[in-house]
Amino acid sequence: MRAFPFGCLLLIVAASACATTTVRSGRPPADFAPGYDERWHPAFLFEVIPGHDTYDLSRVCPKGWAQVTVTRDPFTLFASVITLFIYSPSRISIVCAVPESHDPPPQEGYAPSATKALPNTTHMVPPPESRR
Repeated sequence: MRAFPFGCLLLIVAASACATTTVRSGRPPADFAPGYDERWHPAFLFEVIPGHDTYDLSRVCPKGWAQVTVTRDPFTLFASVITLFIYSPSRISIVCAVPESHDPPPQEGYAPSATKALPNTTHMVPPPESRR
């Protein structure tokens, strides 16, 4: 009889392993899309069956997107446990990208999490082996 409470506790601890999925486009981030900062995202049967149509990122972020994050928090996990994971919500956050400027992008590219701009390298002298 003592094994039942221990098994339930073990199941709750195993189910509480919150996972976060982040997808980055490679463009520099600007700010959250309006209404998409930790928005409730419904799903069913251990998040296998989506409860919402796909998100149209070109409509949500008309000037481009930088990052999409899907995560679970204690409240969404609680809702999943109460319904025996028949209803399995999560939270989604969409970050829009910095609007394109008329300046060309840096030749080396950039890191999405970089906080300062790379130096302008368009006027640098080429290496000696490429000069003739």
